[in-house]
Amino acid sequence: MALIKEKTVSLMGRSVINNVEIARFNANVATNDDSMTTTNTTVNNVEAYRKNIKQVRKDADEFREYVRETEDSVFTDDSTENAVETETKDK
Repeated sequence: MALIKEKTVSLMGRSVINNVEIARFNANVATNDDSMTTTNTTVNNVEAYRKNIKQVRKDADEFREYVRETEDSVFTDDSTENAVETETKDK
């Protein structure tokens, strides 16, 4: 047996309209090469979600951009160089 360690960056966002939390967004950004980023959305108030769907979707898009920015800062230039090397070897 061996201990396998993994480090992730946890992100959270909430879509709140008129002091009502309508949806919650969570993401775990993996920082090692053999894991992936996961993103989840939970709707807490279906009625409010349906009435405010455009705003909640806008909030969800803004959260996804936040996740992408975090991935960009976590994934170093070394990862990019390794991807280029792998791509070149596959050809």
